[in-house]
Formats: sequence, structure tokens, C-alpha cells
Amino acid sequence: MSPPVDIAIWFLDRARAEDTYLQPRKLQCLLFLAQAHFSAAHDGHCLIPAFFVIDECGPLDPNVYCALQNGRPDIEKTPPSAVIAKFLDAIWTRYKNADALRLDQLIARRGIDEQAVSDRDRSEVTSQVTKRMFGSGNGTENKITTPTLAETATGRKVTITKWTPARKKTS
Repeated sequence: MSPPVDIAIWFLDRARAEDTYLQPRKLQCLLFLAQAHFSAAHDGHCLIPAFFVIDECGPLDPNVYCALQNGRPDIEKTPPSAVIAKFLDAIWTRYKNADALRLDQLIARRGIDEQAVSDRDRSEVTSQVTKRMFGSGNGTENKITTPTLAETATGRKVTITKWTPARKKTS
């Protein structure tokens, strides 16, 4: 289990490496989604020891929010393990192009049956709730996969995908 601030800093560093500004609310959504997908994939176990509440603007870990309210803290960070880093990379790849509002809407749709999510009254969202929201029992595919990357002869990075032949048109 990694400290929540270390995971938040990992996302901030990743955004900086891609020359992207990571809004505070989007960061909170990414932390929540990482926790939710991890909880769903690992039988309710937590990725980070975080306390998430949902208010009118979306999910929020008050401790991380306070720690980062004046910018990135000058602390010694512990990098996540290789397995966790690969998982976080998959989360980043899946959600990096969505803004905070779209991520909040995704979370609201997934949690429509959960009182803490639908009320938005700063109630706690537990790991069991996130497991129900993002688990496979809700009829949607939630598997987070990391794309396989390779380098071309010229040094350009490319994503490797499975080739499927085109269907022949039948008349």
C-alpha cells in the first residue's frame, strides 16, 4: 500500500512529463478511479489508505487536498512498486484525456445506486462501495490493461495492437 500523497505526486509527475496541467479536481478523480479499479480487481483491497467523500464537485480525499492545496509539497516521495506503477500507468492512459467534469459524470453514472454518490453530501465512499461500482457484477467491462509499447527503427514509440483482417463485403 502506497501513501496517497505519493500516488498523487506520481500523477502530477506523469502529467508534467506529458506537458499537461493536472487540475486539482481531476487529480482527485484520478485518485478515486485508481482506488475504485484496484478495489474492484483485488476483492475490495485498497490501493491507498485514503478517505474519499463525494461532494457537489466530485470525489475528494480531504487529506490529499489539504496536503496539495499550496502546490506540490517538498517531501521525500517513495516511488510505487513496478506493479503499482504499471497499474497507475494504465489508469492514466485510460483517463488522461478526460476533464474533471467528464470523470465526475462517469463516477456519478457508476454510483447511481449508491446513496453516498447520489446524495453528494460529503458522505464517505468505502472500498466496498467502489468495488460494487466498478466490479464486474454491474455488466460493464472494467479491465484496466496497459498497452504494449515498442520502438521503431527510427526511435518512435508505437503501441502494439492485435491485427485483425478486414471483413470481405458480401453482396
